[in-house]
Amino acid sequence: MARAHGITFPQVVTYDGLPGSAGGAHSLRAKHPDEAFQRLQSFVNACTEPLSSASWAFEICAGGPPASTEQLVALATERFGGPRHRAQTHTVWNVPSESVNHALDALIAVGPDAVTTHGRSLAALTYSTPVRLIDPDARTPYPDITPDAFGRFAVDGYGRLLGDSGIRATLGTAASALSLWLNLPADQRLSPGARHLQGHLPFRLSAKHWRLWRPTRSGDSYRATKIPSPVPDRA
Repeated sequence: MARAHGITFPQVVTYDGLPGSAGGAHSLRAKHPDEAFQRLQSFVNACTEPLSSASWAFEICAGGPPASTEQLVALATERFGGPRHRAQTHTVWNVPSESVNHALDALIAVGPDAVTTHGRSLAALTYSTPVRLIDPDARTPYPDITPDAFGRFAVDGYGRLLGDSGIRATLGTAASALSLWLNLPADQRLSPGARHLQGHLPFRLSAKHWRLWRPTRSGDSYRATKIPSPVPDRA
């Protein structure tokens, strides 16, 4: 999208944590899925404002203990109805928000030893939602960090846009993880905003996945360069 001459094009800083090449997600450092859920909720409540209703799903992988698999399938069918997707490797059910606790109870009931032959969680509750990040000083979302502010520039082919943050969590029987796509102001608000995020996460934000996005000279695209982490090193 071409832009008119004379406009000061905005910049934005993103955190991609973690891309597939770096493992795909941060560990929530919780042995049990209900503990991971509490850590997820603490971060979401303190640092974000959801843009729409969150998407919840319950996934059971193939290749696990038959008794535990049958137990989970029976419970999922009873609570959530027919599956949304069925494949040789996994089966997925949509989970209404009012049934999230039932899904967590099912994961807890089969225990942390419920894994596939490849060592993956036999079952997991997944959560994904687009969000706006909260300015810790104003206690409201950053008003100038929106997709429209950056011309709805597509970062990749997966639907991610500059100015549009999102999170995805996987709460599994054996392990839980959180993926982050965060957009922050490229000005004096960056450091306090990044510190606020770090203060509500159970893991250390990577120093390698921060990027500053600047508009190109023509003004119809953006280019990214890696920048140092705006979160101070621990003493």
